[in-house]
Amino acid sequence: MKKTMAIVSVILAAVLGLFVTGCGESKTKIGVQAGTTGEFYVKGNADMLFDGYANLDCMAYQNGGLAVNAMLNGQVDYVIIDNGPAEQLAGQIPGVKIIDVALSTEQYAYGVDKNQPELLEAVNELIAEIKADGTLDELFAKYEGIEYDEDGNVVGGDEDIEGVTGVTKDPANADGQLVVATNAAFAPYEYKKGDKFAGIDMEIAALLADKLGLELVIEDMDFDAVVTSVGKNGVDIAMAGLTVTATRQQAVNFSDPYYDGAYQVLIVKEDNTEFDACTTKEEIEAILRQK
Repeated sequence: MKKTMAIVSVILAAVLGLFVTGCGESKTKIGVQAGTTGEFYVKGNADMLFDGYANLDCMAYQNGGLAVNAMLNGQVDYVIIDNGPAEQLAGQIPGVKIIDVALSTEQYAYGVDKNQPELLEAVNELIAEIKADGTLDELFAKYEGIEYDEDGNVVGGDEDIEGVTGVTKDPANADGQLVVATNAAFAPYEYKKGDKFAGIDMEIAALLADKLGLELVIEDMDFDAVVTSVGKNGVDIAMAGLTVTATRQQAVNFSDPYYDGAYQVLIVKEDNTEFDACTTKEEIEAILRQK
């Protein structure tokens, strides 16, 4: 009996030892928005020249607000996201701050159906026009004051923004409609406002439809599907805060960039001081690689 108990004790100790060693080495977790440059940066992406972090776990969420909320709840350690949404979130969600050092730089453009060169030309003309007459700057300023809840949903600050209404897709009237693919979870570029769409990209979509004399159809979908949907099922263009990459260029023709000030930043809890002295991305990356 004593021999049996001793054997059981040894086995139990070994099992407990496995649990201790197996659970004691959990990886640091980075929250990102699924399908965005932040996810590519953390996981690694040869197309964008990102090495990635083999020592970190990348946790993808539907939007940046959910990722930040997960950090505050202790489910992830840090968040990496585009600077524009990061500024909005940090301004509205208590207890977080931005380490405002660019981890990557990128350009936003629209992805046009490769079989529609005339549409690409019209998009580029519109971008040039709204840059020249100040409309684009006005749109960015218009959305600076929007407010978010802890999940990243827009909850105020846009009372004077009417939003954009799309019509139902009509295959019988394909030549009379502009079908736009987006992911309405990336304020201030695109988000839902009641039964309408709002955001910088959505207002530009409305301007484009007006320029072309077409009805506007907006199809809201997962971000990963936005680019690949173009040229299929009548989708003409992707407008969703898209970064230009070589891989995406295989599926669409990118317009001229309408925004080249986008970059990835780190969001941490307000009391975190690990990165306060960092002034370069190399310093931040060195800390992250030691986790």
